[in-house]
Amino acid sequence: MFGGRRVAVVMPARDEAEHIAAAIDSIPDWVDAVLVIDDGSTDETGEIARAQERSNWTPLVLRTDGLGVGGAISTGYRMLSDLVDTNLLPPGDWAAVVMAGDAQMDADDMPSLLSELNRVPFVRGDRFSHPEGLGKMPLRRRLGSRILSLLTGLATGRTVRDPQCGYTAVRLSDVQRWDWVHQWSGYGYPNWWLLKLSERSIPFEEVPVRSVYRNETSGIRVRRFLPKISALLFAGLWRRGIGWYVLRGVDKSGSRASLAISSAISCSWFGAWIALVGMPVVATTSLFAAIGSVAVAVTGFTVARALDRNEVQRRLSPY
Repeated sequence: MFGGRRVAVVMPARDEAEHIAAAIDSIPDWVDAVLVIDDGSTDETGEIARAQERSNWTPLVLRTDGLGVGGAISTGYRMLSDLVDTNLLPPGDWAAVVMAGDAQMDADDMPSLLSELNRVPFVRGDRFSHPEGLGKMPLRRRLGSRILSLLTGLATGRTVRDPQCGYTAVRLSDVQRWDWVHQWSGYGYPNWWLLKLSERSIPFEEVPVRSVYRNETSGIRVRRFLPKISALLFAGLWRRGIGWYVLRGVDKSGSRASLAISSAISCSWFGAWIALVGMPVVATTSLFAAIGSVAVAVTGFTVARALDRNEVQRRLSPY
């Protein structure tokens, strides 16, 4: 228990026989439950996890058949919820902390994540803000994370420093209410969460965390992963923009963006795209026309982004 709240660690793992024992061993004694989701391992990950006993808990291991890391995590949330609802775990206020089975997440950072749950329902790690956060992260993954940070900021209208960090904490009561938790199964689940949190104006925080890189082999292939997640974020940007400013959907307090703001953002956004798409055509007439089209596009996107960020903050203010 931490700060009056019971704590469960949800640990997705696949073929982590070399690291799972170290990952579980790092978990503090004050944690109340550990749920390991052995997602289609071909090695002894599950057997090794079951053998890691503590005086106050033994890891509960659930075998799944290659759901993907997002699917494994959502399965862990569902498993925790079922155990609490059926009194197999004590009732009360629970938090779920996600720690990967590769032992790259420093358990000493867990209190920082959990402390922020007193203010917001969801907390994420931020490796870029920690002096030792990046460790031996490969350069191409750092560059990929920076690119996705910019794209995620555009798609969500918020500042997101480390969108790919999977070290998170969430209040179980909120997970049980959110209907979108189980809708994404692959590696892009952090981005999916951020998109959904933003669409629904749910606040989150990022706290500095340290990552530990040893000799692990990542399952992420940057050249395939980056275009796929970029497309996800681009689609999310359009979905939120149309929902908020074209259809003028209501927020959690029952209000919506004013007609003036909706019109200004819509005109700036679509005007910028028209100028950008039409630029190759006007470029055939003169260089100055092409430069003018680019200037219109840049101005439109800048205005739309600034107004959107203000609207995001307005919708978050009830929290």
